Amino acid sequence: MSEDVKKTRRIALDLLAVHDWTVREMGERLVRRKCPQDAISVVVEDLRRSGLLDDHAFVRRWVGGRLERRPEGRIKLIQDLCKKGIERSVAEQVLAEFEDDIGTGDAADRVLTRVLHKYSKLEPDAARRRMYGLLARRGFDPDTAGAAVERALAESEETTAP
Repeated sequence: MSEDVKKTRRIALDLLAVHDWTVREMGERLVRRKCPQDAISVVVEDLRRSGLLDDHAFVRRWVGGRLERRPEGRIKLIQDLCKKGIERSVAEQVLAEFEDDIGTGDAADRVLTRVLHKYSKLEPDAARRRMYGLLARRGFDPDTAGAAVERALAESEETTAP
């Protein structure tokens, strides 16, 4: 094994000790660290074969953590995963495992419950537009977003009614 491969492997393992990376992200990090391309190819392939770099497993962990912290819709999750270098087909395949948690009305309701206080002093139409925009940016489909906004407005009216 060449010195370049040893050095590149050591850097890659140090990076993996910090957190998960996609295959593309790892390659990009190693390039930034000035590792030779041939050594990067060898090390990345070895890490893939050993299971230390696995885009499917990365997506499962990333989506699981993301949904706990910040509920989002399928569209947004796929966009963010593609930015990380995950192939769209891999993202869609793994997201299918989370179908009951992604982009649901319950998830949209949780988002709006957290921010409802921000819209309480606005006119209902302005609040409706802003809440809908928030859910749209988070990747919720139009029907789910619209229904969640109406539920949130109805809940808001109930709590402010004398």
